[in-house]
Amino acid sequence: MLSRALRAAVLDRKAFTEAFFDDDAVADGAIVVALVGGVVYLGRLAFHGGFAFFSVGGLLQSLIGSVASWLILAFATWFAASRLFGSTNQPQTMIGQHGLAPLPLVLEIFGGLAGAVALIWYLVILVVATREAADLPLRPAVVSVLIGFAAAAIIRALLGLPFAVLGALF
Repeated sequence: MLSRALRAAVLDRKAFTEAFFDDDAVADGAIVVALVGGVVYLGRLAFHGGFAFFSVGGLLQSLIGSVASWLILAFATWFAASRLFGSTNQPQTMIGQHGLAPLPLVLEIFGGLAGAVALIWYLVILVVATREAADLPLRPAVVSVLIGFAAAAIIRALLGLPFAVLGALF
């Protein structure tokens, strides 16, 4: 699972082909995404705030947010690829392929430029995953990923709004 994700991080298309035929790719993706979310949370504490600010709620929020973002992004990318560009794959195929992509996001620990590089690297991996999962040319894959990314950002912001309001009240 992690070796496949490492190969995907260096844009090895065989890793995505293997995941295409693996029935456990979605479960493996969930584990990888949750691990990355947890490592980023703990890494940010270690580098920026110290472990005195650790909270189980914060860790759970990071894990749930990571998994929810992954699922929303993958589903929105699948929707764009299938509706706009006629891809005939199943959503779970896209979800499994996108589960291989988040390893570069560990660089977000360092913030700033490293975080920007991590995001670009992540998006490039998502384009390769989308090309493999949806059998699309480069341009439609890029458009599908960008639409999915925008949808995931909007939905995550909307879902976070009630928690921000409640947190401010209490």
